[in-house]
Amino acid sequence: MPKMNVEEELKKFKIIDSHMHLGIAANTLYYKYSDERVMELQKTFNVETSICSHIMGIFGDLDGQIEKILEARKKFGSSIFWQLVYVAEQSDKSLKIIEKYRKDINFAGIKIWPPGSETYIDSRKYYPLWEYASSKQIVVAAHTWSPYTENPKQKYSNPLLFKNVLKNFPNLKVLLVHSGGKTDFYDEVIDLVKDHETLYMDFSGDCFYPPVFKKVLNRVGRGRSLFGTDMPMMDIRYHISNVLLSDIDDSAKADVFYNNAAELFKLGEVN
Repeated sequence: MPKMNVEEELKKFKIIDSHMHLGIAANTLYYKYSDERVMELQKTFNVETSICSHIMGIFGDLDGQIEKILEARKKFGSSIFWQLVYVAEQSDKSLKIIEKYRKDINFAGIKIWPPGSETYIDSRKYYPLWEYASSKQIVVAAHTWSPYTENPKQKYSNPLLFKNVLKNFPNLKVLLVHSGGKTDFYDEVIDLVKDHETLYMDFSGDCFYPPVFKKVLNRVGRGRSLFGTDMPMMDIRYHISNVLLSDIDDSAKADVFYNNAAELFKLGEVN
């Protein structure tokens, strides 16, 4: 394989990062963490729009999430679209905050992190969210992971549980963040997405590989795989390289990098 000039290849594409974070977070990357550094790296690697959920919300501080989002809007402008967090134990408060603020920010949907709540995806505790999101046609970004891991809390985020959810909420649009998270689990998740047209896949994480995009293209179609990084937990260069090295044509790469997210999150015209 000839050596790739990543800088030249990147000039071909606009990029939407469909999964990143601001706020204090554990990270082991090569750069010193700060929100400013994260946004600097996003721009360095051609990310035009960032879909962000704030760490404070994910860890349960719903009021602090809003405060920090409003500060970040002043600092970083309109290139960030925001997901507001739904916490299962704070259902009423979560939905009140979402309804109050979704028109005041660049709103891109709702984020859930089931391991933090220790609540299964198909638990009735999430039903108020599914009802709300379905009625408003709001995208839910759900952290998903393989249940076959050493971390027992990942069982709560098994994406296959959406089979039960979608029986009752067939119009619910869900982005499966990490797409189940583990290489040996991808086939089951791809089959799930193939059978449910309102499910989408985000391959951010530490264990995916370039051929997965062609596999999704062949089995699911072009419109439902999205580029994401999980910054600052992960290195953006790893994720970009996996797309650029995938055995799909530039038109399909443009879908992964930009078009699919633009259409899902209603961010304007696709390329």
